[in-house]
Amino acid sequence: LGCRYSLRPSRLVATVPYAGNPQDEDVTQLRRQLYQQVVEKDGFKPKLDPVTNRPIFFFWMNDAKACFTRAGGLGMAVYEWRAEWSKSNEIGIELEC
Repeated sequence: LGCRYSLRPSRLVATVPYAGNPQDEDVTQLRRQLYQQVVEKDGFKPKLDPVTNRPIFFFWMNDAKACFTRAGGLGMAVYEWRAEWSKSNEIGIELEC
């Protein structure tokens, strides 16, 4: 098996579990609460986007599976149903190391 890959340095991130999807209205409020707790109360410094100079937030979908074609391209994404109580997805912010 031959494949190309790159190694990335470790990142420092803070996450909170979330039971919804990236487009849910709750995401904005949870990002705000996460920022307030991690940056304003706990004193961590957020990593800023070099273009916009804004904190880098992300949405980690643990219930989505990527499927690839034989040529290595993205074939489709499969969303696995999980009970809401599992809060299988995460909202996060990247922090300075």
